[in-house]
Amino acid sequence: MPLMFSSGLSAFILKNISFVENFTGLEWLLVYTITIFTMAFALTPTTVIAIISGYFLGFSAVVPVVISYSLASIGGFLLSKPLGGDFQTVIRSSYPKIDSFIHRMSDKSPISFVIFSRISPVLPFAVMNLVLPFIGVKFKPYFWGGILGMLPRTLLAITAGKLTKDIFSMVENPSNGLIMQIGFGVLLLISLLGFVFLFKKKKKQN
Repeated sequence: MPLMFSSGLSAFILKNISFVENFTGLEWLLVYTITIFTMAFALTPTTVIAIISGYFLGFSAVVPVVISYSLASIGGFLLSKPLGGDFQTVIRSSYPKIDSFIHRMSDKSPISFVIFSRISPVLPFAVMNLVLPFIGVKFKPYFWGGILGMLPRTLLAITAGKLTKDIFSMVENPSNGLIMQIGFGVLLLISLLGFVFLFKKKKKQN
């Protein structure tokens, strides 16, 4: 679904670049209001929104993108509440060791755990919106850790969007860009090293 929706969006933009370039502030406000829901329900990846924003608005898009994905994450947190009990039951019965590991990590260093989860480019934004509350992360570390963790990914995608000359290719496959390839690799490494650090820290404490 995200791929189909993003493909349709990129095709529309490609055919109407001049139209989008002339959007007023009010029209961009409407766009970002819509993206709150599309990101919350995994229709548009945050990376795609950031690339498009960077292409048309440059670095002035940082604030509206951060606000929109922050509100989308709140929506995911609220959505997780009625689903959490069933999910936790399945995880605990199917993967007791993984469940125990995640809870130890998230309970003792919740904001660090959230930051490294959000930094990782291989962990989808909308999925983590549900998973983090499911494993017991409270709202405050979930929200602030999410903003801090998503910011490097956002800045990377906005920069790539600002510098790209082929918006269709970048939206269809963000890894096509050299900046995105290098940046995603660095962020993935940071995320992995962060989880290793937290794991070793917890082992020493235990």
